[in-house]
Amino acid sequence: MKTTMGEKIKDMRVERHLTTKQLAQATGISEAVLNGLENDSGRDVGYSRIIDLAKFFEVPTDYLLGFTESRITKNIELKELGLSDKAIEVLLAKRQDNELVSQLIEHAEFTNLINAIDIYVKQLAAKSINTINNLTAVVQRGVENYVAGAGMPDGYGAAMNYINETKVDEDEFLRYRITERFNQMLRNVYSVNADRAEKGIPSAITESNEMTGFMLDLLDQVKAGEVDIETPMDAVELMMGKMGVSEQDMAQGIMDRFGFNNDEFAEVLKRYWI
Repeated sequence: MKTTMGEKIKDMRVERHLTTKQLAQATGISEAVLNGLENDSGRDVGYSRIIDLAKFFEVPTDYLLGFTESRITKNIELKELGLSDKAIEVLLAKRQDNELVSQLIEHAEFTNLINAIDIYVKQLAAKSINTINNLTAVVQRGVENYVAGAGMPDGYGAAMNYINETKVDEDEFLRYRITERFNQMLRNVYSVNADRAEKGIPSAITESNEMTGFMLDLLDQVKAGEVDIETPMDAVELMMGKMGVSEQDMAQGIMDRFGFNNDEFAEVLKRYWI
């Protein structure tokens, strides 16, 4: 999602296949100012220029200023969305991630997914699927009649298995189509948000994951006979080395975490580690 004014202006310019020079000619804003805006160089824009850009791109000024992520300028009546009162209440309550809901709705497969669900719920595909199954039944009866009059032909069993496999279960077929479309949407949305999700992982979790990785590497080395560990402290020292943490850093971290002073910490080491 674009968050700065410069990113939004550049996006909309590129969408319209305009150069900064062409945009400057269309808006009356100098090319140098536009370049500064797109690069977020801290240039004082001036509200009149924001208004000019908003009018040109047909977006609200609040969109450029970052107060909204919607480019729609007109006020839309909720009834125009065709949603039930309960559905509107759910969205307004924001108990779910509405940004994620927006990403799903914006996805290219969303309309196809809704159409597939509509077909499934209203059983619009029943007629065509029944036609396929009826045709299969006709073919099967024809083969059976042939066998009754002329004996069992070579490959009859394989032919019958093939015919039976061509029968379509309406419910299974439509649910498969719906599931596949939704799975594809989830894969795409996941891919788009992968970097953001990774950056949003709490540091404690990432550090824990890193430490787990170091521990697994260390166990592999021990198993392969590459390192020898005789005491728990040997393992701690090797782990510290892999993590790039010195004994002094580790000791200071423990003292800061648990409120020890140097004498108390030395006593702890003496009592438990030696």
